[in-house]
Amino acid sequence: MDADISSLFDEDATPPFLAQREFFVPAPSRDGSPTGRERAGGVILHKPVAAVLLPSDFPPLSRRRPDFGGLRHLLIRFGFMLDRLPPQHAYHSATLTVTLDDSRAVVLAQNPSLVTTKAETFDSSTTELSAALDRLAKLGAQRTRTTQRTHLDIRPVITAENRGPADFGWHYQAQDDAPLLPQVESARAVIELPRDVTELTGTLSAEAVVSFRRFGVFEKSRTLPIAPGVPFRLALGPAA
Repeated sequence: MDADISSLFDEDATPPFLAQREFFVPAPSRDGSPTGRERAGGVILHKPVAAVLLPSDFPPLSRRRPDFGGLRHLLIRFGFMLDRLPPQHAYHSATLTVTLDDSRAVVLAQNPSLVTTKAETFDSSTTELSAALDRLAKLGAQRTRTTQRTHLDIRPVITAENRGPADFGWHYQAQDDAPLLPQVESARAVIELPRDVTELTGTLSAEAVVSFRRFGVFEKSRTLPIAPGVPFRLALGPAA
């Protein structure tokens, strides 16, 4: 493992290929039962890249932990790219999930942790004025009043998910009916391990929600898990 920290933030670098997995959605089978499936895109998973964090990379308060000397810390970059979809298909969301084999691993931080966007919504209400305003009514005044209100909503675009070393990752959500596009996505996590650990192993998996037209009607479905997660291994070497 010879990556330096700056290289893990280089968005122009070509990420190393790990594996490719196809996505499938439910489809009617030939006998009419709902047990069939059809391909709907897929994902290209990138090989995780890690750099060792030094004690000087942490604030003094963190280094005062009694067990700090018996630990090692890694900054790991994960990445993926959605594959192309057939015509009249669209990605509505995608999730990258990381599972670490070592139960002693602790996910200290994830980046991005939360990316949001702002969206304006509008509503209106109509109020009928009192009929007692006869004088105004005789003058041709309107007896109804329409009020329009603008709301500013904060919507998540990328959300970090952390349910422990056995299940953490990132969820990507499309916004305003604009689908997710096949592009390189990268994320980073700080992992804490016992000092005597010399390799980190685990699996990567991904899923998506896809919309598609079938029999003239648009449907939306979560992709079916067909293939198992893709294993990865990071050789760490002895702690310095």
